[in-house]
Amino acid sequence: MRTAPKTFSRKFTTTGYRRLASAVNSSGISAAWTKTPNEFTVTSQTGFLPRHDPLPVLPSYFEKLEEILHEMPINKGDGTYGLLHSGRFGERIEHELPMYDVDFIFDSRILSALYRDYTFLASAYLLEPCDIQYRLARNYGLARRVLPANIAVPLKTIAGRINAKPFLEHSMSYTFYNYRRIDSAGELSVDNIEPIRRFSGCDTEKSYIVGHVAAAQQTGSMVEASLEILRSAQQNDRSAFNDALKQYTGAMAKVNGILSKTLKNTSEYASFRTFLSGCKDQPMFSNGVFYEGSTGTSTGERFLGVAQSSNPIASLSTHLFQLSQLSPRGTLPCANGVDSLRPENYRAFLSHIDAASKMTNVQAYALHNSESSVEYMAALDQVLAYRYRQWANLRDSIPVQTASNKPAFREYFDVQTRHIRDVAELVQRTRANIDAELLVPADRVRAESIVHRAEMIRRSLNRILADSAETSPLPISMIAY
Repeated sequence: MRTAPKTFSRKFTTTGYRRLASAVNSSGISAAWTKTPNEFTVTSQTGFLPRHDPLPVLPSYFEKLEEILHEMPINKGDGTYGLLHSGRFGERIEHELPMYDVDFIFDSRILSALYRDYTFLASAYLLEPCDIQYRLARNYGLARRVLPANIAVPLKTIAGRINAKPFLEHSMSYTFYNYRRIDSAGELSVDNIEPIRRFSGCDTEKSYIVGHVAAAQQTGSMVEASLEILRSAQQNDRSAFNDALKQYTGAMAKVNGILSKTLKNTSEYASFRTFLSGCKDQPMFSNGVFYEGSTGTSTGERFLGVAQSSNPIASLSTHLFQLSQLSPRGTLPCANGVDSLRPENYRAFLSHIDAASKMTNVQAYALHNSESSVEYMAALDQVLAYRYRQWANLRDSIPVQTASNKPAFREYFDVQTRHIRDVAELVQRTRANIDAELLVPADRVRAESIVHRAEMIRRSLNRILADSAETSPLPISMIAY
């Protein structure tokens, strides 16, 4: 793949791609992703990771907040239990957390660290009763309805300043701004990362956070490849298009390799999943959340949580490869309700990719050529592997749903199942339209291997969709990715 000029890595700009951006703009689509970013932007160097490593410790002004966060986890990591274990967290918040003034803070790193920490406090406070109830009786009960002013007011101010939602979010809160390097000069590898904040403190939670951060190291290459895919399709540069697809597939394969190693053990997932819940369409939040000391709706505010969203990698693949057209509007993990949670620059970038992909018709361009079709299949093969892992995690959550929530959860689960099946069927249709005689032997073998895995997934998911009982799940070990 050709080397891009230095400006490309900073602001995604080459002369040719500026023309594409201008064309998209002339159609009324914003290219706001080219603006100077806050901590979360999207570049071919950092991908979806922040521009700088997260601040691991707050300034001394927030000493009491730092102290409470340190005492918060169920297991503190030093052999002792924290406030969430005994149900004393809420009491500490109500009696000891000061009402911090954050109006004077404009530094992007401090704002991002405070957003991470206040959203952790908010979820821990609101969902502490649900976690206790789940440990006692394997149901969630009801969450706290009112977020006290000493969390709500600063959180609303900080969230407004960085244009975020005042609730725990996947990238800005739980994963991509929640790591520190053990060796500050070392790379972002699984062995050199540890979480800054945790809810349960268990090894599974550490692996979840560390795995997603390490995997996100590959997203810079994915971002670069996605832009080159769009540029080369628009300029009818077939060779560059195929090379860019290979680059994207290679990066996705590395992402899947990292996650397959770090997310193998899900035995303790339930110990922290409660705190990843949103306050929208959840039975523990029948009337949303009231933010004390700030304006809100009369019925409380509602936000999706980490458990209801997904890594932006899923959204990028869906938008780039035009997979949203396979399913009804609003039913995908990257539907508007979820994308609205993401950092501002993520939203702008993903919107741009979606618009540009539709304008250039990436899927049709790929399927117009046999070699490109195989590379498109290879990319979808990795997307399926990624989606399937998310789906398996969702499947494992079915048994812990409450009676009132289980029907809605099952419906959501079935929507996700159908989408993955539809992607598998797209792989099969792509293979069926390729003239095998035009392929070199290696590509012919590769295509057959990919379509075999897709068929295995399609048949298994069809069985699950046809089975009203929650049985016959496909073991993740069956898929040889």
